[in-house]
Amino acid sequence: MNECAFGTKDPVYLKYHDEVWGQPLYDSLKLFKLMALESQHAGLSWLTILKKKEAYEQAFYDFDPHKIANMNDEDINQLMTFPNIVHNRKKLEAIVSQAKGYFKIEKDFGSFSDFLWSTVDYEPIDCGYKRPSDRITVDKRATELSKSLKNYGFKFLGPVTVFSFLEAAGLYNAHLESCPNNPKHLTFWK
Repeated sequence: MNECAFGTKDPVYLKYHDEVWGQPLYDSLKLFKLMALESQHAGLSWLTILKKKEAYEQAFYDFDPHKIANMNDEDINQLMTFPNIVHNRKKLEAIVSQAKGYFKIEKDFGSFSDFLWSTVDYEPIDCGYKRPSDRITVDKRATELSKSLKNYGFKFLGPVTVFSFLEAAGLYNAHLESCPNNPKHLTFWK
């Protein structure tokens, strides 16, 4: 068991940890997708959402913000019975609001990726965790980013969820120092 993977033995989560979590992500559309999924796990485990990821991709046009931004109340009504997603109307509506906010950010910052990466001066921040007990769940940067996102219409992205997103998207390197998947052990890490 890799203690960096939050003590889980679930193969879905382990695969996510080993191949995706914490690896720096720069593509605006992939960042949007990850953020939308993160917003769905508020109050739930991330594993729950991971296991529903494919259904969310089907329900939300593979997270194409152009298509999502045009969704209306009738579309949300249909999603309330869509199989294998969380049937919380406010959370589903939040993804539509996020898509609209995505375009406002793109207009103001040139790209969603630039907006996000500017919060860490375009370099991943190494948390330097040695033990799982060293991990924190929120910081000032995540709190400020949460407020900025809220100003752009993003919902269900409070400071703790935003912190989790920053870790997942690799803006923060939250892997334990000893983890074989720590990006510092990979050649692209600066």
